[in-house]
Amino acid sequence: IDLVEMKTRQDGRTVVRITDHKTGRPLIQTGGERLEVGGGEILQPIIYGLAAEQLLDEEVEYGQLFYCTRSGGYRRQKVALHSGTCGHLKQVLEAIDRNLEKAFLPAAPRKDACRYCDFQPVCGPYEEVRIQRKDERQLVDLIEVRKLP
Repeated sequence: IDLVEMKTRQDGRTVVRITDHKTGRPLIQTGGERLEVGGGEILQPIIYGLAAEQLLDEEVEYGQLFYCTRSGGYRRQKVALHSGTCGHLKQVLEAIDRNLEKAFLPAAPRKDACRYCDFQPVCGPYEEVRIQRKDERQLVDLIEVRKLP
């Protein structure tokens, strides 16, 4: 967690906001729709928010990614913490657990993900081509997670 902001409102309620600073560009463009887990790619705002709630014993209003450079457009991607976002996080974590139990965590990048990935020297430049040959039935959990807002 890069920044924790706490503010006491007039009604005496404490409002907590969590920020994770980013130096690159947002990889997921939200275009106005709600962002929760970003298809399983944006987990920090929720996980950091839940961790802060435990550490501070205060309710966190939202977690956010702040792209704090010109290349990032000084853009904020906010994720409100509520039962819906936490439910989607739980879905992602359960999918990860199921696949860990099967020892099955295949490289299966979304379109154009490899272009920005730091691990391309490990996988090579053709992982997006190889994914097209994989049995989609084995990727059901990943396909479902990618549908989450």
